[in-house]
Amino acid sequence: MEQEAVKKNISNKNQWLRILYMVLFAVILYLVMMLVTVVVIVQLLFSLFTGKPNQDIADFAADLSQYVYRIVAFLTYTENRRPFPFNNWDEDDDSDDEADYARSVEEMGDAGQPEGDRPNKPDNQ
Repeated sequence: MEQEAVKKNISNKNQWLRILYMVLFAVILYLVMMLVTVVVIVQLLFSLFTGKPNQDIADFAADLSQYVYRIVAFLTYTENRRPFPFNNWDEDDDSDDEADYARSVEEMGDAGQPEGDRPNKPDNQ
């Protein structure tokens, strides 16, 4: 029975599509982390020469850190919502993604897991 579930999971195109997106976002994360390094250095220089960090760069860094969080959440299966450019940069409402997720779960089936492959959530939500 387990071998059949494994075969089903391996042949599922949604699993392979997710893996493809994960590889893409791992590369994007690598590039974004280089950008974070540049932001750190620029803010350090601003702080050294002006006595305080640049507020515009700090605002950009806040957005960038949210983006890094979204990528890491997607890569670690914490969230199924794909980050920008596949979804809006600053959109927090994931109601459409829940419908997409529900459809993909129906297509994927149980995937051999007791609770399906939906991430664990506390009982009070």
